[in-house]
Amino acid sequence: MATLTLQDLGGLSLQNGDHDANRIWGGSARPTQDGTPVAELQTALIKLGTLTFSADGQFGTHTEEALRRFQWYVAHQRFRLKLLPGAAPAGGTILDYAAAPAGPPGTCNSVTASLILSWLADNFVTTSPLVRLDVGRLSKISLGQDFQPLDYPEAKKGEVLVHADFAGALSGTMNQAASTVGVSLHLNQTFRREGIPPAGAVVAPATRSQHLVGHAVDLNIVDGSTVNTNAMFQAGDQTEGADKFIAAVKARGLRWGGDFSTADFVLFDDFLNPNGQDYDNNFFFAQKCFEHQHPMRLVN
Repeated sequence: MATLTLQDLGGLSLQNGDHDANRIWGGSARPTQDGTPVAELQTALIKLGTLTFSADGQFGTHTEEALRRFQWYVAHQRFRLKLLPGAAPAGGTILDYAAAPAGPPGTCNSVTASLILSWLADNFVTTSPLVRLDVGRLSKISLGQDFQPLDYPEAKKGEVLVHADFAGALSGTMNQAASTVGVSLHLNQTFRREGIPPAGAVVAPATRSQHLVGHAVDLNIVDGSTVNTNAMFQAGDQTEGADKFIAAVKARGLRWGGDFSTADFVLFDDFLNPNGQDYDNNFFFAQKCFEHQHPMRLVN
């Protein structure tokens, strides 16, 4: 009897509904074949960090989601974590890599399997989209007195965690706009852990907040000796410099929470659609990899 393995799928594509015990693979019963390719795939996805359920040999919704998550990661993220054998993720090394074919989303053909097995052979795993940004290097941005540092590997004083795609909004767009209009910025919050309410929040946090994926910041605009607070904006007493800063960053594509139906005058973000696949996957990797203490890249 021929044995089917993840390494040798032939022309088959593992898919939702496949079942090792029932010898259903590629969507069809194959009574003349033997093997546990679905369980092998599930075990691989657990090691890669995209499946949070056990390997039971049944290709269901959770396995399909985990496979799609890995394929999304390969298409959208340009770095991965290389683990030391037997060591915790915190001791791993973040390395860049080029995009690679990952097969049709949600199914595992020989191309997908080959990519997965090559990652495992080299001790690579998926990792966080968050990066460490050293605010101390920015001329017009500093941490506010209410900023709550997060505990992550290699954390340094003055660093904040943000999504890699949002880092430039802080170090570039916002820092430059503040310099141009003559204000400074005090950061109160960047990335936020799920289930941990922010201290001092004046607006109820959104269930699918941009903070949860590192795409938002709460801050106070400081104009001379005046700190523009939420209360000042509510009363229309904000300074001219604050208005100029807000107009400048909005002109460069950022959103300001003061324009929301429930105004949040301290919030700025670059908006990742909370109802889309990109948000779901960034949320998964940002939250899970922080919990598992993955190291974060340092960016300027």
